[in-house]
Amino acid sequence: MKKAFLFLFACCFALPLLAQQPVYHFPEEFYFVKEVPATEFAGKNFRFEIAVKEDPADSLSKVRIHGVNVGKGPDDFLKSDFTVEKRIEQEWTIYTVVGTVRQDAARLWFYAAVNGNGNFYFDDLSFYVEESPSRWKQISLYNHSFEEKGRNIFAGYYVSTRKSANVRTQLSNEVAKTGQHSLFVSTVRVVPAQSSGTAQLK
Repeated sequence: MKKAFLFLFACCFALPLLAQQPVYHFPEEFYFVKEVPATEFAGKNFRFEIAVKEDPADSLSKVRIHGVNVGKGPDDFLKSDFTVEKRIEQEWTIYTVVGTVRQDAARLWFYAAVNGNGNFYFDDLSFYVEESPSRWKQISLYNHSFEEKGRNIFAGYYVSTRKSANVRTQLSNEVAKTGQHSLFVSTVRVVPAQSSGTAQLK
């Protein structure tokens, strides 16, 4: 009984100390966005998928995938209760954003962001809507697999305007989930920042 009490006391003493430890995260160093027009899909369930091959340089570095309903204005972000699922296919992680298109949404934005250092490949974006229960239809996306010919490798995407010597982007001819190319993003020398408060990393 005494040992149990001492253990409980030690835990109670240690928790405040742990809570005071700083929490670090990497700021968003690079992102790109695929826009999907949404007015004709109002009220329908959807699935957005993107294949990612990740080689982070440390345990904090990672890829973030998320989506949002957007209204008619450029910054008219609407509440979006989307979830993100993951599955593994060979050496690729398939991220799937699942949700419902709001009645007042004009478009959907899907973000792929790199936080931290490492080498990351992106490929094979796809979008599906549920036309009837368990009956899904794939909607064509422009430059969904980075195969379009031209000098702009980000044709059909919005890209972060922040310029950084730490980020390199190019098409990869050696690694691809489908087709001949994938988008290769390499980040180096990114320094983690301290998070405010004691929020836990996700």
